[in-house]
Amino acid sequence: MDRRAARLNRTLLTLLGLALVIGGGIALARGLGAFGRRFRDDALVTGRMRAYAEGHGWFWYAVAAGAVVLALIGIAWLLAQSRSDRLPGLALEDDDAAGATNVSGKAVTQALEDEIEEYPGVHSASARLVGTADRPRLRLNVSYDDRADLQGLRLGIADQAVTRLCAALERRSLPTVVRLRLVSGPDHSKRTLA
Repeated sequence: MDRRAARLNRTLLTLLGLALVIGGGIALARGLGAFGRRFRDDALVTGRMRAYAEGHGWFWYAVAAGAVVLALIGIAWLLAQSRSDRLPGLALEDDDAAGATNVSGKAVTQALEDEIEEYPGVHSASARLVGTADRPRLRLNVSYDDRADLQGLRLGIADQAVTRLCAALERRSLPTVVRLRLVSGPDHSKRTLA
């Protein structure tokens, strides 16, 4: 899931949660008599409401339309869960006369991960190409232990691994976010460094 979908999830779920908590709190307060005895003893759906629904034929069509809108919102939300900003591949050469050369994003990131995992003290590396084909970005997560030289690791990633990746992709630069995580001891407790 990409960051946009995660942000949308948090926002919608927060708003839905607040609405449910407020509605539930009001109903509970009403049932406990916080708004007076008259409200506590009244039915939620009054006879006037039932008569209004029976007397206006469009009412149930409006309820059905509201249910359809809610269902469409739910479907859109589910579809947003499956979207990813991961790039499936990049075009290295795109010439109509000579043809096109495409490279798999997974192949590129796997080669980068393998190279970084060979550095001293590195436990694992995970890379993702994200963004668009015109403006790709690299996200790199590296776990290392106390045997690694942190400055040497950072320089190795920036000056060797990412530079070679840029050359392979025929790009002058590739915006990169590197997250370094220290893994120490048998329990692999984690500390994130930026």
